[in-house]
Amino acid sequence: MKLIQSRFSSGQRVPLLVQAGDEAPLPILVPFIYVQLKLRRRAYNTAAAHLRAIQAFYAYAETRGLDVDEAILACQFESILALLDGYAIWLQSGRQADNLIARIGKAESAPFPQIDPRTRDQYLRLLKQYLSWCVSRYIPRVRQNSTSLISIEVAFADVADVIERRFESHIINLRPDRTRYRSLTDTQLQIVRALIRPDATENPFPERLQLRNWLMIELLLETGIRRGELLKLYTTDINQGSQHAYVSVNDREHDPGDPRAEEPALKTHGRTVGISAQLYEVYERYIQSERRPVRYGKPMKLPYRYLFISDRGRPLSIRALSNVFDRLFLTIELAHSGLLPTLCAHDFRHTFADRFLAYLVEQRGYDLERATDELRRVCGWSETSAMPRRYASRYLAESANLHNAQRASAAWSRIDS
Repeated sequence: MKLIQSRFSSGQRVPLLVQAGDEAPLPILVPFIYVQLKLRRRAYNTAAAHLRAIQAFYAYAETRGLDVDEAILACQFESILALLDGYAIWLQSGRQADNLIARIGKAESAPFPQIDPRTRDQYLRLLKQYLSWCVSRYIPRVRQNSTSLISIEVAFADVADVIERRFESHIINLRPDRTRYRSLTDTQLQIVRALIRPDATENPFPERLQLRNWLMIELLLETGIRRGELLKLYTTDINQGSQHAYVSVNDREHDPGDPRAEEPALKTHGRTVGISAQLYEVYERYIQSERRPVRYGKPMKLPYRYLFISDRGRPLSIRALSNVFDRLFLTIELAHSGLLPTLCAHDFRHTFADRFLAYLVEQRGYDLERATDELRRVCGWSETSAMPRRYASRYLAESANLHNAQRASAAWSRIDS
């Protein structure tokens, strides 16, 4: 069994679980229906995450002689849930045999590395959602010849309750570690900008890529857009308006003209974000003279409208963008060991959000509620998203700590005098 990507003529990508080894592999039936009916409006990466969790359980069940699809279609959920204890151990032990007492001699190396408890919880949560959906879909179908509707409803309620209780005993519900702020400090940001500046002596990138990489990082810092939104920008998405230049973020998740195997995904709403006149000038220079790679002394003809292009003339991939940050991080680590724990595109989104909120409150004099609303709008979050409140809470915490430190220092000054 393997997870593959299918692309429709419309450009839409769909993840599929298929039988391994076949020349024309057929999809596994129930997961295929689940994706088409339950997950069809979800982002590709989200649907793929669900299928990876389902794939892991199907693989474990196969080693125990159970065909999960057959058990679901026959509504034999008891046999499926009987495997849950062993499956939870199997996940935590690096997907080795859960019958540890029976293993004699030298243990073989695990085919998969041990996973983080939070990842294990996520696998179990997604599997619970899948099985709960299967119960709601197949129990009424199997028992449609029952003498009364009441018997169907009772059977459904019983199985759904068992699923909830069985998974509840295995999911640890570890809270993610939010203690480390991912925003860059003034010192960190100054070093990043000094290294990424075109023509800087310590710039780690070839000269032909320096302007492109600088423009990407400055766009992330000035707009707070996500990496998928950055990689989906067209050359026509940055414009000069009547009052200021702006970037248009558009939903192009299923673009038939996108040749990338891993198409960048979008998570937030489309919007326009204002940018500086200076950044717009650099964008114009990039479009006119730096975007197209040079081959045999001449700029390549590009069939793609995407703004950021690889050295081979194709739209820049997620992996290539990550390589930019990895190389920049390594350069910083060699020159300033321990300055940064990591470096990725999302660090710049955090930096933007923190600084934008502080600017609205401290420079523009807005109350925190209006500042939070503007942050929600410019970052593309929905009205129900909790993210703006998290940044507001972080700002309040930092402000409170600063004020308390100033108060305490003032008290010491009075004592010394």
